[in-house]
Amino acid sequence: MPAMSSNTIAPSHLTVDELDTPALLVNLDAFERNVERMAGTFRQAGVAWRPHTKGIKVPALAQRLIAAGAIGVTCAKVSEAEVMAKGGIRDILIANQVVGEKKVTRLAELCRIADVIVAVDTAAGVAELDRAAGVAGTRPRVVVEVDTGMHRCGVEPGEAVVALASIVSSASNLRFAGVMAWEGHTAAISDEVEKRGAVTAAVALLTSSADACRAAGIPVAIVSCSGTGTYKFASGLPGITEVQAGGGVFGDVHYRDHFGVDHECSLTVVTTVVSRPSPTYIVTDGGFKTLGSINAMAEPIGISSDDVKSFTLSAEHGNLRLSVENHALRPGDRLEWTVGYSDATVFMHDEIHGTRNGVVENSWIIEGRGKLQ
Repeated sequence: MPAMSSNTIAPSHLTVDELDTPALLVNLDAFERNVERMAGTFRQAGVAWRPHTKGIKVPALAQRLIAAGAIGVTCAKVSEAEVMAKGGIRDILIANQVVGEKKVTRLAELCRIADVIVAVDTAAGVAELDRAAGVAGTRPRVVVEVDTGMHRCGVEPGEAVVALASIVSSASNLRFAGVMAWEGHTAAISDEVEKRGAVTAAVALLTSSADACRAAGIPVAIVSCSGTGTYKFASGLPGITEVQAGGGVFGDVHYRDHFGVDHECSLTVVTTVVSRPSPTYIVTDGGFKTLGSINAMAEPIGISSDDVKSFTLSAEHGNLRLSVENHALRPGDRLEWTVGYSDATVFMHDEIHGTRNGVVENSWIIEGRGKLQ
């Protein structure tokens, strides 16, 4: 078991039933099976694993992924990278453009304690990073983000990638490391054959851009892509060196129902029933501040989906209406929920409790909460 980190609360040996509610839980047995499933996929494919931690947010949990074989982590923001570096993780990709004097200064200074990689998609962004790194006396690694079809960030595949890679390579205080992309536009395709084809086509735009850089005399070490919704298709494709999928270690309703990811749902929230206005109406102490409501709604454990007429969230209440009468749950009883979307849930909580067989084995402060800059 990993050593206790600075953000680990001393084990209380409470049972789950003794926790105050609402409480965010991760079933460690299911979590570990998901971790091994993903790590095993990447080992078999011969690619590195750099899991995204924008939804995990806890360095101690990220360290468990590294212990399972991950080479480092992916973050969305400089502040998230700072949290992971503080937690002892040194190999960090910020898979976003970092723009603005304050942010690039912090990134350059973070490189004193971690080997940071950052994405770029403009020459102006490269110049800003280069100036900040020169002042700090550091040399961040840089990857060019390629737009492989999502049309959010990144440059067009091919010549535009080579041109920007050349600018990075010429910068005095930067190290060109390679290319990255996120084929997120393919994640929700339901037909497996169609999805495989779309992922393959998107990744080919990335790998061909890497090859174009090499043909221009620019070495490419990193070709990074893919998330939980696409990794089982992307990880075996030729030319990629690492995969960023991370949220699959939790699993949730969104990944399962919308992205076709059949992982165990290891992340749950336990609530208390606070009112029973009628035999078909259950009110709990967990609302949208607890369960989140983006991309997918949480699902009650122990109540058939066929019996759920509607589920709505107000700020502090979960309002569950049933199509059949339920006399089992009374005010004061517990009702546990499978999380709808981990990214939309973890960041709202102060703590996450790691459980095994109904006992709280570890509790961690969610240090990445509120890290938006």
